This record gives sequence, C-alpha cells and structure tokens, in this order.
Amino acid sequence: MHTVPAVDAAHLPQLLKAMPKAELHMHIEGSLEPELIFALAQRNGVKLPYASVEDLRRAYAFTDLQSFLDIYYAGASVLLYEQDFYDMGDRKRSCRERV
Repeated sequence: MHTVPAVDAAHLPQLLKAMPKAELHMHIEGSLEPELIFALAQRNGVKLPYASVEDLRRAYAFTDLQSFLDIYYAGASVLLYEQDFYDMGDRKRSCRERV
C-alpha cells in the first residue's frame, strides 16, 4: 500500500495554490464577480440595487436564502447579450489559479 507523506501546515497554502484544479460544476450567474456585475450593468444600462462594488461585495455576507437570491438575480439581470457571457467566461482568475 502506498502512503502519502504528511504536508507541513506552513507549506499547505503554497501547495494548494500550485496544484492544477478543475471546475466540475458551475452556476453561470453565480460566478460573476462584483466588479464585472457593475461593468456589465453600466454597459447595458441596467440599474442595480447597490450603490457601489463595495456595497455589493458587503451584501455577499448572506443571512438567508432571500439575501442570496437578491444578489443572484442582480447578477443575472446584467447578462443580456452574447458578449456579456463571453466576458464572464474570460476569467483571468481561473488562469492564475490553474483551473
């Protein structure tokens, strides 16, 4: 039987960052970052119920299902055109995180 040596806790974050990853399941609208939600809202003329990116980011501290759905629907409301979905899929973070 092959055993894997223990990893020192101090090296674990570095190891996890370097490991390749895969997205196995993803909700399209739920993957929107607050900055992109605001950029798409501005481009598409959509009024959001949040005054700023920071206000939206603070709202991500969900307190119940409705608070989650409020953000989910706000994000979905800015996805109007094919280009919006393309921009959402062009995620530089995925590349940085080796997804």
